[in-house]
This record gives sequence, structure tokens and C-alpha cells, in this order.
Amino acid sequence: NDVPLRKDPPRRRCRPDAERAASRAREDRGARGTRRENGRMDAVKGMFYAVGVGPGDPMWMTREACGVLEACPVIAAPQTASGEMLALSIAQGAAELGGKTVLPLSFAMSRDAAVRAAGYAHAADAIAPELDAGRDVAMVNLGDVSIYATAYYVLDELRRRGYDTRMVPGVASFSAVAAALGRSLTEMELPLHIYPAGASDLDAALAQPGTKVLMKTGKQMKTVKEQIKASGSEAMMIQNCGMPDEQIYRTVDEIPEDAGYYSLIIVKEEKKP
Repeated sequence: NDVPLRKDPPRRRCRPDAERAASRAREDRGARGTRRENGRMDAVKGMFYAVGVGPGDPMWMTREACGVLEACPVIAAPQTASGEMLALSIAQGAAELGGKTVLPLSFAMSRDAAVRAAGYAHAADAIAPELDAGRDVAMVNLGDVSIYATAYYVLDELRRRGYDTRMVPGVASFSAVAAALGRSLTEMELPLHIYPAGASDLDAALAQPGTKVLMKTGKQMKTVKEQIKASGSEAMMIQNCGMPDEQIYRTVDEIPEDAGYYSLIIVKEEKKP
């Protein structure tokens, strides 16, 4: 069967609603002002914002996200080895970002915690000079910044170094996927479980009551499909949710084993007759 592609509604930038958020960002700076240290007045360092831009459609960006991005002179953005900056591209579809300084940041896709930590520290090293110069920096991140978010890990590193930080929430990928599928993630008295790619014991996870969200499972898709089938659960998946090439799969059998990185599966307990 042909896989349906999403029909995108017309794009609209989130102005002038974003002005309130931009004003709040300016108030942050005004409240910080200057500080006296060792008998002299020193300019306060810039604020670092971790900004969630949602999973794909620029229309899902919040007013606050647009306002903060428009107010910050520096935008930090994850960059792939091919040079793509997807989160920045999404943000540019909703906010006016002309004239900004863009800091491309590279991160290793590694399961080694030490390698990942070194990447976050390297990103913080690149951002710190901008903050030291008094410039606010906003780092864009797909989805929400509290859920397996690179921008949060960089924020945490900068916070440990003494910089002021703030998180700006975004639409979570699994919320967007559930909406596109027309399914609720939760039911009364049943929990919601969220698992990252490569969950150590997926069989045990699938045995839990309630709904299971499996994030970024592309590389292990063959094994994941086998485990879902063995559990007797029903599952649906969306690849590239909110993007022009979004694809929807409503059964386990439809899900391709070569699914891409931005693939999210929602597993529901099988309904008993």
C-alpha cells in the first residue's frame, strides 16, 4: 500500500504574538543589569536559552520560542556531518532570524557517555565567549528541551560554569505523533512509558501496563518489530512527523525495517474482545 504523505496547511510566522516573549527576554537582560565586583562595575554576562522548536512543523512553535529567538542576537544550532541544521530550518519557518550570528554545533552520535559529555563541553566552550561578551544565546532543539534534549545537556554544562540559563518548552514529538494518529497517549489509571533508542530491556518495557513510546528506534527496527509482535501489542509509527516527507504506518507489519532516525513508535496494549 502507498504510504500517505501529510498535506501541509499554509505556513504563518508567529508574529506579532511573539512580541510578548521577546519583551520578556529583554526584561531578563534589564533585570540583570550590572554588578559590582572588586570595586568596579562589570557588565553581566548573557543569558543562555534552550529553546524547543517542536518536532517538524514550524506552526507548532510556541509564541515564547519565536519571541526568544527573535530577541537573541546569537543562535546556536546542532549541525549534522552533512551540514544540515534541521532545528534552525524549522525555526526560520516561524521566526524572523535575519541578521543573527549562527553558531553551528557538532555532536557525536555515540552511546559512549564520555564521548557525549565531551561534545556538550565543546559546545559550551563555543557558546561561552558570546555569553562573556554580554550577548544572549538561544540554542534550538527539536521537540521539547526536557526530553532527551541536546540543548538541555549543553544548558546543564553552562549552568555548572555559572552562567544564567532558561528553558523554553516546545511541542514534544510523541504528542505530535499521537495527534497525527488521532490517538490518546493515556487512558484512565494507565501509565505512559517513554523509552529512548536502544532501551536495555525492551521485552520488559513492553510488558509494562499502559502506553509505550519508543523514540528514535530506526537502527534497531528489525529487532524492535519482532519484540513488539512477540508481546502481542499493537503499534503505530510516524517517520519525520511534521516534516514535508512525513510517513504514517498504522500496523507493525507496515513499519519498514530501514526506517529513518526520526521515527517514533507508539505501542498500545492489545484490546481484548
